[in-house]
Amino acid sequence: MTCEVWWAELGEVRPWHEELLDPVERLRKGKYRAPADRDRFILGCAITRIMLGRRLGVPAAGVPLRRDCPACARPHGKPRLPGDELHVSVSHSGRWVAVAISGVGPVGIDVERVAERSTALVEAALADVEAEALGRTADPVAGFIAYWTRKEAVLKATGDGLRVPMSHVIVSPPDQPARLLGFRGRPLLRVALTDLPRRDGHAAALAIVGVREMPRVAAGSAAPYLAGVTTA
Repeated sequence: MTCEVWWAELGEVRPWHEELLDPVERLRKGKYRAPADRDRFILGCAITRIMLGRRLGVPAAGVPLRRDCPACARPHGKPRLPGDELHVSVSHSGRWVAVAISGVGPVGIDVERVAERSTALVEAALADVEAEALGRTADPVAGFIAYWTRKEAVLKATGDGLRVPMSHVIVSPPDQPARLLGFRGRPLLRVALTDLPRRDGHAAALAIVGVREMPRVAAGSAAPYLAGVTTA
């Protein structure tokens, strides 16, 4: 089994991408005030729809995505399809947008600019053992971002998002391979976790629930599909 990760740069958004959005996505898009934030959201929707449409054999605009939040039923949840055959996660930061598609289990992806998250958040985001390990790293900023992306990828995969404090999720130190070491109140939770290669000062992590070992990750550029030059 393979987990797909599709990448795009902010400048790859095109006017026709907005035509792929459904009414719920158009409403969410309108709530972003900054043009760059709107473009990142549009790109995430376009990549998700184009790639799922290829997998399902349907037009991108016809992919039956749902975005209702499991906690409050409002339309701000992670995109998902009816049934459990394919799972999706979207993340964006700075110039990059990433979409993960998994047929293995619920997936979470997070990408962050290395300098974007303030280390002042250490106390809220890290458990004591993690904060101690961070204090021994040569680069605390990069180390903190590694912790952050790993934890957020896990919380996206489980569907909890930031409703669960990050400090409840314990992951391996930044100088070690990514692993979930513990999740408060869920001792039996199985999650495969990996770091993704950095891109121009951006760190990223990927998590899949229900498996112990990460399947093969196939990463690629969404640019040709976003440009409309290929449908293969």
